[in-house]
Amino acid sequence: MNRFCGALAFCCLLLGSCSSIERSSKNPLYEVEVVEAEGMAPLIKDGEARKSAIHDAMQSALGLVVGVYVSQESLVSKAVLIDESIKSQTEGYIEKYEVIKEWQDDKFYHVRIRAHVRKEDLAAKLSRIENEAEKLGNPVIAFQITEKLDGKDGKTAYCDTELKSVFTDKGFKVSENDSGDIIIKGDCRADFNTKEGLGGFISYRASVALKAVKSASEEVIDSVQFSAGGIDLNKNAAAQAALINAARKGGEEMRGKIISSLKKKNFISVTARGLKSMNEVVGFINSLRNIPVVRDCWLKSFGGGGAILDVALRKGNASDFSRVILKARHFKIEVLEVSAYSLLLNAEKAPN
Repeated sequence: MNRFCGALAFCCLLLGSCSSIERSSKNPLYEVEVVEAEGMAPLIKDGEARKSAIHDAMQSALGLVVGVYVSQESLVSKAVLIDESIKSQTEGYIEKYEVIKEWQDDKFYHVRIRAHVRKEDLAAKLSRIENEAEKLGNPVIAFQITEKLDGKDGKTAYCDTELKSVFTDKGFKVSENDSGDIIIKGDCRADFNTKEGLGGFISYRASVALKAVKSASEEVIDSVQFSAGGIDLNKNAAAQAALINAARKGGEEMRGKIISSLKKKNFISVTARGLKSMNEVVGFINSLRNIPVVRDCWLKSFGGGGAILDVALRKGNASDFSRVILKARHFKIEVLEVSAYSLLLNAEKAPN
């Protein structure tokens, strides 16, 4: 319980850090982010309090950088994993640091540090933590599948089971009933092929036709058709093998098409010029996350050309969002260019 609470506390730090962060000059070996963060520790033993406060500040520094490179849902759902693989290994991600201020009150020792966070190392770790389904907002996939054996309605669900496995293996959430964000409708059938020349084995041929539909709008995402064979010593086993083989091929193809479609239609790339520091980038991302049509957003890169963000929308497209973003809090926005899936704008921090 203590471990889980600690992880949740770390995620709260990631989502709402008050530390500041700015871009460093480019290291000849790798890129770093220069982060200013505070930490504190109770005054229990002389010397130990300062050391603990520095460690707390290093965790805060990492938390601020992590918070702009990963979606909010992953910060919460994978709190323990992030806690173990990142928070507990601050020295592995922080190249160096310096204490720029330290003080104490009656109960706590406080420090403020400037830390150099190795961005590549951290980004690589985060990319392994967050899968494609999470980046797409964790849509729930439901299945409405009919299955026939030799032209008759069967009481089997070989295709349905295999299709669910194809999606869950890649981190997708699968509905326990036939309702979800995306409905995959399909007709599957297996028919006797031959038993001649197979040394006692029986061959069946199966076909699978699938169509993915957005439940809210009835928009068809894509469709696929696949066929495959299966052999075994009896008809039921051969038909099962053929259905599973066809469902696996069709499911993998459909999964890829869903990912590709959602990336194009629900995700837009936003390039924001005018942000002068990572501190302003953090504020800008938090501002976007407060817009109702934004499901989530995170930073892809930040450099001389501006901050490049992936923005997941609940509805609408880049053109629609170009009007909504003008209402972003604490920033003056000027839209410079709009295309189907991207937005170029100038964002300046508004005076307090």
